[in-house]
Amino acid sequence: MSVRHAASQRIIDMAKLSLNETPFDVDLVAFDKDGTLIDFYHLWGQKAQRCVDALMQQVEGSHELGAQLYKSLGYDTQTERAASDGPLATAPISKIKTIATTVLYQHGFSWDDAEKHVRDSFALGMDAIPTADLIQPLGDVAKLCRQLIQAGVQVAIVTTDDRAATEATLPLLGISEHVNAVVCGNDQMLTKPEPDAIWHLKAKLGVEPTRMMVVGDTVADMIMGTRAEVGCRVGVLTGVSDSATLAAHADIIIDSIKDINVIG
Repeated sequence: MSVRHAASQRIIDMAKLSLNETPFDVDLVAFDKDGTLIDFYHLWGQKAQRCVDALMQQVEGSHELGAQLYKSLGYDTQTERAASDGPLATAPISKIKTIATTVLYQHGFSWDDAEKHVRDSFALGMDAIPTADLIQPLGDVAKLCRQLIQAGVQVAIVTTDDRAATEATLPLLGISEHVNAVVCGNDQMLTKPEPDAIWHLKAKLGVEPTRMMVVGDTVADMIMGTRAEVGCRVGVLTGVSDSATLAAHADIIIDSIKDINVIG
């Protein structure tokens, strides 16, 4: 056996994961949540429409106002798709509220009134804890997380969703006991695409970024991984981004988390 082949064989032997038949040796996988582990549109498409409908009813808004709200949030009601780089797909709820408030302000409402209308109308939509009917797993999430833990790979969730909603989602997916850490959009740190979440995981779990794999459906996920210098950035096609959008930023692209095979 050649020296080069022997070295390659050792890498394969140590590998804990395989993606598209490519082996990876990592100690932690940081998953995005919406669009990666659960269906983004089944949850956020419905939430966005509920919020805008409630807001429009509350302020007796015009068709023009409704159209501007959707456009500013980055959601197309005709195609029922979100812009991959838009607020609905990438921003924390606090920023989404600010955008909606700004649209109302631009349509003649005082800032205070606009904030109140958005706060009231979003309470039963964006802010609401998700119910089981809104959570549609993108594969056997519980089995994958369980296999990762059994193989000695820690599991983290890094999302721009709020903590209360995220923590309520974990038991619905059956993964509460298989997740070592969760970083959310309303935690006291900068959100994606900044690397702060990865640095937090390093401090909390004792894993170097070079030993981490980031798995997500947006460019923001991939750039976060790049800025933190993680070992591998994996783009999935189950969310808001297509292969061409992710290609410039991901190390590997897979159809879904179903393509993550645990070796160990």
